[in-house]
Order: sequence, then structure tokens, then C-alpha cells
Amino acid sequence: MDPGITLLATTAGTLVISVTAAWFKARVQVRRERELSRRQHLRALPAGSRIVDLGERGMLIEVGERKGSAHGHR
Repeated sequence: MDPGITLLATTAGTLVISVTAAWFKARVQVRRERELSRRQHLRALPAGSRIVDLGERGMLIEVGERKGSAHGHR
């Protein structure tokens, strides 16, 4: 096989692997950040709240009532 073609094929293969690895790493990071954000929001919800996780499409949250809140609602 011609050394030029071998070098070109090796370079192209390395490029494809590098781009794929970078894409995968970015996707994992986005998922981690999304899950961290969801956990932080869930901790702030009052008791009685209901959550439906829609996966990639987001979340549906029904906020429960706060008992004894500063606004006079009980």
C-alpha cells in the first residue's frame, strides 16, 4: 500500500476518533449539569410537590402548598 494513503487514512481515523470523543465528553458534561440543576431545584420544593421526569424533554412539577408561610396562607 502507498505510504501516503496509509498516512492519510491514519490521520483521518485519528481525526474521527478525536471528534467523536470530544462530542461524547461534551454530551456527558451537559447531562451531569442538567442532573445537578434538577437536584438543586427539587431540594427547594415544598412538601407535597409532585414531579414527572420527562427525560430529555424536561420535567413537569406541581408545587405543593407551604404550610405556615410568611404570606399568611395556611
